[in-house]
Amino acid sequence: MAKDFLWITKTEENLEFYSDSAPKSGLSLHFASAIDIDTKRNICRFVRYLRKEFYFPIRCNVYFCDQEKFRSSKGGYCYGIFYSNEESNGRIYPQIYIPANNVSYQVYHSLCHELTHYFQWYFLDEDKKSDRSLEVQASKYATRILEDYCNYDCNNPDSACKNCCGNG
Repeated sequence: MAKDFLWITKTEENLEFYSDSAPKSGLSLHFASAIDIDTKRNICRFVRYLRKEFYFPIRCNVYFCDQEKFRSSKGGYCYGIFYSNEESNGRIYPQIYIPANNVSYQVYHSLCHELTHYFQWYFLDEDKKSDRSLEVQASKYATRILEDYCNYDCNNPDSACKNCCGNG
């Protein structure tokens, strides 16, 4: 990853620098009961990769819902939603909602896209950039992380690798 990458890579220096951001750090996963075990297993494998490569200085609760998409507050449809703790009705930690009834690539891309919004919020970029530039950056980083994941996990490709790298 390039030095200008917004996500915090998991290095000893970064762990030391960012470790006092909040009482709890990392990603906490929550699955709707209707989501099948194979989908959960694949998502957990991808999140293990994210946790290995990146540091999440403030706990982020990620909810995987038994849906294909959400209706956005702007009237259209979306494949993920990020709420900062300011938008979460008094909750301490930010939240992400991802519909899990899609191919792995879409679920992973949506998760990375929303996690980029988490880092934009953490670094206060959301106050400095337009909505359009925040969305472009989130999509760009999501694609980039998926490409890195496919290169990392080529021994065990799933539908994410088949879609983004042409494997399979």
